[in-house]
Amino acid sequence: MRPDQDSVLESLYRAHFHEIEIHAFRYLGKWDDAHVAAQETFHIACEKIDDLMKQPNQIAWLKNIAKNVCRNMYRARKKQLSLFVSLDSLEGIHEPGQSDDIFDPLDTYKGTISDSEIALLRKIILEGMSYLDAANELGIGMWACRKRVERALNKIRKS
Repeated sequence: MRPDQDSVLESLYRAHFHEIEIHAFRYLGKWDDAHVAAQETFHIACEKIDDLMKQPNQIAWLKNIAKNVCRNMYRARKKQLSLFVSLDSLEGIHEPGQSDDIFDPLDTYKGTISDSEIALLRKIILEGMSYLDAANELGIGMWACRKRVERALNKIRKS
């Protein structure tokens, strides 16, 4: 990135990050997710700096990117939840000889994914914990937490 591009991106970030975050909040309804979406928006802006520099209205361009990021986040979240909807319907069904212990739908994936991955998926997808909170609880970065969830879901899809 050239120095002039760097200074433009930095000034946009400093002046409009909160505005982009509020814009993302309108789509996502959670501040943690909106913050992640705003960060991802500026990450994309950094990757597409030449496109950004050509725009007559750079703020509108950033807001459009943020809208698309939010849509992708919403779509990914919905897809993650759809993996477990059918399992939730099995909650009250017991196989013959099965004890009356509470049935955990994620137990179906034991052997496919580790117990720590099951616990992470339970927190993120079923309980709705934010990636940031789960990452803090695990003592890892938020992006590392997102990657762990992604890898666990890929293992489930492949099984």
